[in-house]
Amino acid sequence: MVDHLLQLLCERGCKNITIGEGTIPNKELGSSTFRGYDWSGIGKVAKRYGVRLVDFNSELFEKIQIEGVTVSISKTALESDFLINLPVLKTHRQTKVSLGMKNLKGSLALTSKKRFHKHNLNRLIALLNTKVKTHLTIIDGIYTLEGGPESLGRAHRTNLIIAGKDVFSCDIVGSMVMGIEPDEVEYLKEFAFIQDRPLSLDSIEVKGESVENVAHRLEWRLLYENIFFQAGIKGITIQDPGDACCSGCAAILSAFCGVFCKDNPGVVLDGVEICMGERVKAKEESKKVFLMGDCAISANKDLKDGIKIKGCPPPILDTVMAIVLKCLPPKRVAKILMARSIKNIGMKLGIYDESFPAFGIYKPPEFNRNHF
Repeated sequence: MVDHLLQLLCERGCKNITIGEGTIPNKELGSSTFRGYDWSGIGKVAKRYGVRLVDFNSELFEKIQIEGVTVSISKTALESDFLINLPVLKTHRQTKVSLGMKNLKGSLALTSKKRFHKHNLNRLIALLNTKVKTHLTIIDGIYTLEGGPESLGRAHRTNLIIAGKDVFSCDIVGSMVMGIEPDEVEYLKEFAFIQDRPLSLDSIEVKGESVENVAHRLEWRLLYENIFFQAGIKGITIQDPGDACCSGCAAILSAFCGVFCKDNPGVVLDGVEICMGERVKAKEESKKVFLMGDCAISANKDLKDGIKIKGCPPPILDTVMAIVLKCLPPKRVAKILMARSIKNIGMKLGIYDESFPAFGIYKPPEFNRNHF
């Protein structure tokens, strides 16, 4: 998608082209914006066309007030002559869908991304789109992610591209393609109210494919407890943190779930609960409570026996080790640590590739590794 878009722009005489992204950085998981560029092949494509790459996390920012909330937005995004918004077609456990309008959250400073979750996430997403002007939106629906946005979701090959000059209209179409009515999506409702616009497909001229012919209902909510259920693991609960939990902690929890389920299929635990986010209170009946991250610790400060895993977000190693050491017998812990050490060596040598999701491996011809 990026390759062909750059080709079209260059053919039409565009000279000063910049690609911007703002990945959630995490040293343990190896995530950063520029590593993402390299891993995805975007870096190679950018070099071919002489395009500048920027990391929105380290950009110059302009501070803007949005209903009393100070947010820092990348000047590159704000000052561009023509902003092309290129999200993928996916669901989201907090906002139900994550399309063009939510994609602009990537242009925020990391502290501002977190601040959105401390206030009204959906309303701030809507208001952000009144500050940052998108001139063209292209939603990449070649693959669609169900139960997103984390790696435990399920991808489907759908072979769709949704494009238009109006980001709001594109998001309405994208939402309906995934079988989610626009009035179920809070940030779309907020934007429609703010801009006094109809929240209906009837007000949009759709060319090409018929929405009704390509729409499929996707499940937007990823319940972490279902991941454990699929692995045959019993006795552990994770309450839905809602929209108060930022992507940093969500990514750590998803990584933990993937690793723990892969290493411990069929294990039976006893009254274990993991709390995440600033609004989740531990259940009284839970026997062993892990408070994952500073927000969960603050929300449960009166809980005397809670096991605190500090950080914003907490380190993945600390999270895994805290839960493994406190919940599993010593012999099993030793076996897991030995296996993980061997796998880590294999990954560093390039002879082992950790495969997620653990349940339901993607297979050709629908999913071809050569695509990546």
